[in-house]
Amino acid sequence: MYFGSVKFFKHLIYTVFTLFITAIVLTLLWLGLGYFDLLPDYLKFGIDIFPEKEIITEETNDVSLSEVIDDLHAEGFDTDTILDAIMIDDPIGAKEFAQEFAEEIVGGEIPETPETPVEPIVTEAPTLTELIDPDLSAPAYQKLYPDLYTDPPTEFIIDTGAAYLTFDDGPSSHTEDILYILDSYGVKATFFFSGGESEADKETMKRAADEGHTIGVHSLSHNYTEVYASVESFLEDFNNTYQNVFDATGIKPQIFRFAGGSINNYNRFVYKEIIAEMTRRGFVYYDWNVSGADAVEGATWTSIYRSVVDGAEPHINDRAIILLHDSKSRTVTVVEDVIDELTRMGYHFEPLSHDIMPVTFAYVS
Repeated sequence: MYFGSVKFFKHLIYTVFTLFITAIVLTLLWLGLGYFDLLPDYLKFGIDIFPEKEIITEETNDVSLSEVIDDLHAEGFDTDTILDAIMIDDPIGAKEFAQEFAEEIVGGEIPETPETPVEPIVTEAPTLTELIDPDLSAPAYQKLYPDLYTDPPTEFIIDTGAAYLTFDDGPSSHTEDILYILDSYGVKATFFFSGGESEADKETMKRAADEGHTIGVHSLSHNYTEVYASVESFLEDFNNTYQNVFDATGIKPQIFRFAGGSINNYNRFVYKEIIAEMTRRGFVYYDWNVSGADAVEGATWTSIYRSVVDGAEPHINDRAIILLHDSKSRTVTVVEDVIDELTRMGYHFEPLSHDIMPVTFAYVS
């Protein structure tokens, strides 16, 4: 009798075991399709998906992406789910399932994607000029005198109530007398030297530097027409004066004063370029807000004294940068009286340095 026999129970066990294994396989296949979203891009049958969700079909084992999607539709997956799954990269461990899935649905091996070496692109770093405007090259004068640079100030200082005595056009035979007066009062001043070739001139400039006065650059030639003919001609005169003063004093000046002031009848068409170039090189220039008018023909002790004192009075709550000339004998006679009167008014005397806020003339068009 078959029912209840050993053979019956053997067949029953085989049937149950077969059904159990089949259920497990079907469950794993169902779970595998659910985990399709874990596949990294390189496992998805050679399919490239761009952010715009454009699909680039590539033939893989003669099966196109559209055919794969049709098969997945037949399995019950909607389009959004398929696209979302394809567009997500990731986890480790999905490759084996992907291979099995590909063999079953696509019918072939997943092709290995060859790695194409990417040659690095080497470019030279752009210059500052190219970054600002790559079509413009720097003016040729920027290459002149490559050592004619100084460290620019990081900030400017305003010393309220300071009086800055500044002397242009020296050295001269009168500079020594002015140095003697300044020394007797303990006052430090600023000399914008025009340089000099004689040993006496060099010794005078050296003495001014050694006694603690600030040394600036003025103009060696004082030929306004030539100096202000172009940026190049200004740089030539400046460099000649700079080197002359440096050779005499051992000091590399950081400040300068334009011959005739930063804006005058000779440089009206070029002063903006000159100022820009000198500022780029780190130098600071100083005009003045008080003038002794001592270089004016016919100037006297009285006219110089009144020009300085009357001109300084409105600036007592600011600072006074005073223009004088150590090339004039009449200036020597008034320096002591000017120091006395400005002291009485409440001023204190200081030398200029490149971090003192400049007084400059207003730009004009």
